[in-house]
Amino acid sequence: MWVREQPGEGRGDLMQRYRYDVEQISDGSWVYLLRPAGLNKGCDFKVFCEGWGRYKNGNDRPPSHKTLLQGLRTVIRRHPRQRDSLLRAIHLVWECKSPSGYLRRLGRAHPCRLNVERILGVAKWLVIEQDITYWATSGRAMLRSFLEGKFGPLP
Repeated sequence: MWVREQPGEGRGDLMQRYRYDVEQISDGSWVYLLRPAGLNKGCDFKVFCEGWGRYKNGNDRPPSHKTLLQGLRTVIRRHPRQRDSLLRAIHLVWECKSPSGYLRRLGRAHPCRLNVERILGVAKWLVIEQDITYWATSGRAMLRSFLEGKFGPLP
C-alpha cells in the first residue's frame, strides 16, 4: 500500500498523512497505523488501537509494550484460566501465525474477548514494527524478551 502513497512537498500542511486500518476488532473498532510517525526513529509508522488509551485531548494514544503488559495482566487477573492459552496465542503472533483458533475457542461472548482481540492485534503490529526497525539486530525478540521477563517463557 505504501508504494501508492503520494510524496509530500514539505512539512506541516505540505506533508502527506496516511491512516491504514489493519485489524478490525469485533466491536467495530480498529488497530491502525499512522504514517509518518513523526520523530519515531527507524520506522515510519505508529501503531494505534481505537478506544484503548487516549490522550487528554481525546486522541488515541499509541499502545506501548507497557500497555500490552497491562492488558495481559488485566485479562489474566480477571480470567486466570486464560493465562496459558493467551500466552500461547501471543507466541503464535510472534511466530507470524494466526491466533484465530484461540479466539474461536474463547467465543464471541466471553467477557475478555475485546481486550484479547486488542492485545493480539496490537502485539502483531508491534512485532512487525520492531522487525522493520531492528531487522539486523534484535527485532521481534525485544517484545518477546519483555513479556517473558514478566510471565516466564511463552508456552
